[in-house]
Order: sequence, then structure tokens, then C-alpha cells
Amino acid sequence: MPALSSRRQDLMAAATRVLAEQGLRGLTHRAVDREAGLSEGSCSAYYRTSRALQEALAQYVAATAAADVIALTEELRACGPDDDRKVELTAQLFSRWLAERDVLLARLELELAAARDPDLAAVMTEWRTRLVGLVATMATERGLADAGPRAEALVASADGVLLAALQRPVRGRRAFVTASLERLLGGLADHEPDDGADHHEDH
Repeated sequence: MPALSSRRQDLMAAATRVLAEQGLRGLTHRAVDREAGLSEGSCSAYYRTSRALQEALAQYVAATAAADVIALTEELRACGPDDDRKVELTAQLFSRWLAERDVLLARLELELAAARDPDLAAVMTEWRTRLVGLVATMATERGLADAGPRAEALVASADGVLLAALQRPVRGRRAFVTASLERLLGGLADHEPDDGADHHEDH
């Protein structure tokens, strides 16, 4: 995604907050202008239609998530293949997403909308594909079978954990996410690599 101008950055940050608080129905040019403290008509000058505003926000939110995953990838590259810090660093990313409530809520809203909208789905899929690939690599290094499907299930489960956390009292959210992710990711940390024996799966 190309770098945004300062004004577009402000509009996207405001649109993120509006979407988090009001959902897609509340995501209007006027609401974004009010949230950004700009005169009416400012948002529509950059994003002429509601559709253009939604697509731009989807790209912005997805790019933010992708940047986080890319940064995690670089951190993991500094770890050895069997380094349990990989699991810890991955869990830290999910916990950080929980702390960024507006961005997380906006992303969840867009992902729900993407279930009915192929164009939005195409935008929202790339960052998730990166994360699934990262987790699958960790599973493969641990000698786990079915690394790809396992990673898909784990990332999907983590989304559910984050959503459930948002419905809990603020004080207990982080502890809930940390404990839940430790359980989800624990299999990657605790599993001993295969000893070379063949494994067969019935189909």
C-alpha cells in the first residue's frame, strides 16, 4: 500500500475510530469529518463515495496488520528453529492487538463484512495468509503433521479469543488472552520434533 499523505492518514485514523464505535452503518463521510475535527466535505473530497471510503479503510487496516506480521517475521528470524521464544513473540503480537482496541474492532467489522463481499475479502486476506504461513513454518519446524491446516485453525481460534476478550471486563482481558494463547500455541512449544519415523494419515 502506498504511503498516505498526512491528511489521508488523519482521515483513516478517524475512520478507524468511527468504525470501531459505530460499525459499518455509522461509517459516513460526515462522521469521519466530525471525528477528525475537519470541516464537512473534507472526507468526501478524498474518498468520493461510501464504497471508496470502505475500501480505503480496509486497505489501511489490512496494511497495519500486515506490517505487524512482517515485523514479527523479522523477530522470529533472529530465533533458532527450536527457540520457544517464537511462541512467546507470537502471543505478544496478539496481546498487542487486543490493546489497540479501535484497530482490532475495525478489523473484525471489516472481516465480517468481507464474508459477504468478495472485494473486501480480497483486501483482508493477504495479511492473514502471511500470519498463517508464519505459524505453519513454526509447526513444521517442530515436526508437527498437517502444519498448514493446523496453522489455519490456530489463527482462526486466536481471532475468537480476541473477540471473546473484548466482551470481558477490561481488567481481565489481557490475562485471558495470554492464558488462552498459551494453550493454543503451547502445542508448538511443547512438541518434540519427529524422530524420523513415518506418519500416515487415514483418508
